[in-house]
Amino acid sequence: MAPNTTAAQRAVICTMKRSGSSNDDIRAALVGRHDISDRQIKRIFTRYGEKENYDKVGHSSGRPHKLSPRDIRIALRHLSNQDSGNVSELQREYFPHVNVLTIKRALRKKGLRPYIKASVPFISTKNLHVRKLWAEEHLEWTVPNWKAVAFSDESIFRLFGTDGIEWCWRKPGQRLDPRFTKKKLKHGGGKVTVWGLITAFGVGRIVRIEGNLNKELYTEILEDDLLGSFRDLGLNYSDFYFQQDNDPKHTSKLVRQWLTNNNVDVLPWPPNSPDISVIENLWDHLARRVRARRPYPTSEEDLWILLQEEWYRIDPSFITKLYNSLPQRVTAV
Repeated sequence: MAPNTTAAQRAVICTMKRSGSSNDDIRAALVGRHDISDRQIKRIFTRYGEKENYDKVGHSSGRPHKLSPRDIRIALRHLSNQDSGNVSELQREYFPHVNVLTIKRALRKKGLRPYIKASVPFISTKNLHVRKLWAEEHLEWTVPNWKAVAFSDESIFRLFGTDGIEWCWRKPGQRLDPRFTKKKLKHGGGKVTVWGLITAFGVGRIVRIEGNLNKELYTEILEDDLLGSFRDLGLNYSDFYFQQDNDPKHTSKLVRQWLTNNNVDVLPWPPNSPDISVIENLWDHLARRVRARRPYPTSEEDLWILLQEEWYRIDPSFITKLYNSLPQRVTAV
């Protein structure tokens, strides 16, 4: 096609071609464009003659897409609303004429990738409202405000890792290589349950919990190890808020009475909110450090020794980063 034909010139070509004019007559009618060949006239008429739209149109890029832009918007909406749990369901229910791989490619172009769903606590509508109100009340808290909070929690560490999905990078054929397998025992293996406390000025004590933690044992931990943690760090507990979750043991009458008698200020805590508590991140950090140790612990006693060693080696700068993240966590809620 002549590269610089205007919409008006294309209109002349198509109009005269429809009326049966010869190519020579068409060239004569195009002032200054006698260089247009018969082949170019044919191509222009083929492309624009039936449409009667003489503005330039883009070249075809090959086969038309199986999924239109509207189809992709529909797919994104169904996945976002969880109407379809995965691409296979989406394909069966809404796009049976399209291959699953085609849908996946279209979603990847939109920035979506498949991930394993994170396990989080179920939060009822009522508790969602409570969380939101709590976050609004603490929205103006700055990092210095949060540094006046000591976080506490209990956690379970198992001899052979976590109960969740674990990933590894390996080569094909190495599926059962001991380096890339997740160890498990028929009856669950050993575990160590601990209680710990952290402050913006360092970790407090970590305590092993033997058997079931009840309100009486928890009160003993508060008496010996909550107050003892502040003494170890040279801090006055009356300058801090004490954070604990809403476990029934923590909110029992016995514990509440002990906290009142000892003038411990408790920070009200929203239900089902491990995403706000920085000690949850510290547990994960501790577990990674223990798993990196060689040789692996082979007994509960070995595991407890490593937990203590790694707990007291935690870099204060890591804790500082956790406390610095608290305003953003509240904003996110």
